[in-house]
Amino acid sequence: MTEPRRYWIEFDREEGTDARLWEGVGVTGFDVPDCWSMLADLVGDGPLPPVRRITVDISLAERPPVNRGLGVPVWRGVWYPPANLGIGPTRAIDRRNAPADYPVPVTGSGRATRGAELTWWDEIPHIESLRWQLVDMHSREYSRGMRERAAALRAACLRDPTTGRMLREALDFMIAWRPTPDDWFDPTGTEFAEQRDLDDYLRAFRDYLFDDRPEPIDPPGSEPLTPEAVDQLIARQLSDER
Repeated sequence: MTEPRRYWIEFDREEGTDARLWEGVGVTGFDVPDCWSMLADLVGDGPLPPVRRITVDISLAERPPVNRGLGVPVWRGVWYPPANLGIGPTRAIDRRNAPADYPVPVTGSGRATRGAELTWWDEIPHIESLRWQLVDMHSREYSRGMRERAAALRAACLRDPTTGRMLREALDFMIAWRPTPDDWFDPTGTEFAEQRDLDDYLRAFRDYLFDDRPEPIDPPGSEPLTPEAVDQLIARQLSDER
């Protein structure tokens, strides 16, 4: 079985009665028939309107304007409208509802490149509200004391499960996206020598926050804080929470 891919499906609006489909539908699946089966589950007994265009590997940074937030595009399932936020990843595979014909999928533009107005981190779910946790706290200027900040974030996720769920979805997306060391250097200034090192760093960060990993991996060039600096960091965090 191949890896799932992101599809953006546009329908003929004049022949569609389901308003949820008017802007287009985002689905992650193995192929078009796989996506179709999940769309059929979304609309229930209602018919799907004729398809105008199918874009595969669509870049979310360049997606058409939509009125609602997205689900989790890294999960297999319907992520716009954000149906998979309520049910999690779709597991069952059923291709029986696929139409006999549909437009040949066209390839999306892929990832944004260095210097482009839209960047790869714009595609991370919930980036607007979690920019600090997902990008800024990993910057070179904040590399010292990473473990202490991660411990505070772990405790915050336990106190607020909603934020924890959003953060895990975003980290799952980042890990599946596999930003290159050059990608990662752009927003953070932190330089990883090898792709494997960056992959391990992101997985360790997620597994420390949400699973049973005992500690995260320190970013390159970091050094532990002194006990006095740790006390000052904790004092600032407590002051901010007030």
